[in-house]
Amino acid sequence: MKTKTDNAPQMMRTSHEELERENKHQSWKPFWHLIKHVRFPWILIIICTVLNLIQGTLSLLFPAYTQEIYNGNFTMALAVTAVLVVLGKALMMAVIQFLGKYTSHVNHMRFQNYIWRKLSRLPLSYFERNEPRDLISRTTTDTLSMSEFMSYGIGSIFSTVFTLVGSAVMIFGYDWRLALSQLLCIPLTYAIGVIAGRIYFKLNNRIQGRLSDMTRYFAAVLPYITLVKLFGQEKREEDAGNSWIASHFKIHMQTAVYGLAITFAETMADLVRTLVIIFTGLWLLREGAIDIGQWIAFYQYANLLNGNVRSVMSLWQSLKRNQGACARISAATDVEPEENSGTLKAGNVLGSLEFKNVTFAYGEKNVLNDVSFTAQAGKVTAIVGPSGAGKSTLLNLIERFYAPVEGSIVWADKDIREYELQSWRQNIGYIPQDPQLLSGTIADNIAYGVGGEIGLDKLQETARQADILDYIQSLSQGFDTQVGENGARLSGGQKQRIAIARALLKDSRILILDEATSNLDAVSEHNINQTLKEISKTRTILMVAHRMDTVRDADKIVVMENSRVTAQGTHRELMDSSPLYRRLADFQSVGAER
Repeated sequence: MKTKTDNAPQMMRTSHEELERENKHQSWKPFWHLIKHVRFPWILIIICTVLNLIQGTLSLLFPAYTQEIYNGNFTMALAVTAVLVVLGKALMMAVIQFLGKYTSHVNHMRFQNYIWRKLSRLPLSYFERNEPRDLISRTTTDTLSMSEFMSYGIGSIFSTVFTLVGSAVMIFGYDWRLALSQLLCIPLTYAIGVIAGRIYFKLNNRIQGRLSDMTRYFAAVLPYITLVKLFGQEKREEDAGNSWIASHFKIHMQTAVYGLAITFAETMADLVRTLVIIFTGLWLLREGAIDIGQWIAFYQYANLLNGNVRSVMSLWQSLKRNQGACARISAATDVEPEENSGTLKAGNVLGSLEFKNVTFAYGEKNVLNDVSFTAQAGKVTAIVGPSGAGKSTLLNLIERFYAPVEGSIVWADKDIREYELQSWRQNIGYIPQDPQLLSGTIADNIAYGVGGEIGLDKLQETARQADILDYIQSLSQGFDTQVGENGARLSGGQKQRIAIARALLKDSRILILDEATSNLDAVSEHNINQTLKEISKTRTILMVAHRMDTVRDADKIVVMENSRVTAQGTHRELMDSSPLYRRLADFQSVGAER
């Protein structure tokens, strides 16, 4: 069996081959889609474009003044005008750079706002198919590239085309043979630009792909460094990390080599073009067809023409790079958001939660088959069964992360899809087995999801109900104590009790506990169970558990096996009627005695 280190290069080759196949079929649709939907500062972009056109106009004026000076037509007015043209160009460049940078930052912010708004509304199924860490580069690197192009690129396109056409017209105003000699050199510059564009397009996508791979690897390993150390795998992970780093370095070196080759080709093309101007100019000077002033002015216009041809190719390369960035961004932003067709407000209505012949499948595999039961209002309903029976899927359907394939889920006599999505989820307090905490204070985490300012008395009361108040008050900073990334500074039991406090403070009509007391000691579990009994009269409580001792006192227990509900009743009733429940209860009783 290959180790992770051995697999790394192959994994990267596969992902990059897929990326390149996608790139071949990329269209401009994602680009225009983003242009349409992102709120760009168009006034600033138009101002930058106008300033670029003014700068282009000044560039076209200067060679003509140079010609007059070389021909001896030197006047103070001409000298002042030439100086003003040079100063005007410098001033325009400074203003363009400042406005361009400001516009770029504004574009970047609005791009990120747009993408973040889209990502936050994607269905859970998208994040299960795609690594969330891969989305980081789409909100950072890709958006930065697009922002800079929208800030500088649009104005540069108009200015470059304007100056290109203007310089082409000017060179034909001298001698057609000089003009023809330069036009014959343009295809060489064009060919180099096209080849460079294709190369940079492929390399840029490979760089982004490998950077994403490397970032994903580090983000996957570092949070679990304790596991690495416990199993003595430091050397293995070090080798794997070095493999990712080496691959990233390799593609950057390839880019550098190709860049040098392209720069060399461009330099040689410039050399050929310059030699053509020199020898053609010398020939025409000997014949008396032109004078030295005209030749110098023509040389400046020819340089301007060639520079603009190269600028056009550079802009094309930038456009192609951003085409790839747009495709990566659109891969996420074009996904349909979560279905939210409901209009009703869930409010504080107390009602029963009823599953009516619910069937659900992940792909072609059914994980729930014709499930029916009722979690009554003011009661505690427990769901038990072996792993893979479909218990977690039930909770996902209640949270509306997914919708039933068949059947319906009813709350207070209405299908839950009739409720507005955010209002419905606000009506649910969820306590998972593996609680997730955000970086911040204990108070921040307990109050997360509750609107408005929460007073200290309310925080203390909720913490007391979750049996965490004494611990919090023992800390020097109390509720202002930082929990660390995902609660890294807390024990599993402390995190679980904070998650319980968070759900209780939310004061929702539906309370879901998914193995919520699994990390608690016996005393804390008893205290929290007492709290649940106190609040159950004003809530519908649904409890998922593997431990039978945590569900004995539930008002109803639903037994699941092989994606179906096989029995329902109280603990005493199920001990008589359900072989599976009796087997689970007896097995855990024997295990407890041992």
